[in-house]
Amino acid sequence: MKVLSLLRHATAVRDPRFVDFDRPLEPSGERDAMRLGARLRDTQSGFDQIICSPAVRTSRTASLLLQAMGLQQPVLELEKALYTSSVDRLLRIIARVDDSVERLLIVGHNPELSELAILLSADAEELSPCTLVNLRWESAGWLGFELTRPAAVSILRPPH
Repeated sequence: MKVLSLLRHATAVRDPRFVDFDRPLEPSGERDAMRLGARLRDTQSGFDQIICSPAVRTSRTASLLLQAMGLQQPVLELEKALYTSSVDRLLRIIARVDDSVERLLIVGHNPELSELAILLSADAEELSPCTLVNLRWESAGWLGFELTRPAAVSILRPPH
């Protein structure tokens, strides 16, 4: 079984003093990441691998989520290609993941994450900030996983 979790970063500041790459999270975005992590604490056992855009807002979202889940923070694999990506590039990144990885988390940006989620499942939707979609396949490997529909889809948002 393979579980692909796609997490759009939490709400970031829109301030011309910051270049896009360096935009930090809004205080509300930090709270949302913590709330989502707390919600996941009881329902998810964690992730075998985490691939994250190196932008400040994505790595901070991932760190806060894992902290709230009570997980020892694994090393975030920072993937530059996730910052300015495409669905095809995302699929290539996922296809390179070792088959021993059962639970993969990708932390990135829209529109690519939403486009990928919708491509993979008609049950997915546009991802608002700090929204996580879990897609599960009865598959042994990551290469070509997208050729079949996931067996299950869940969408989680931080509680307000």
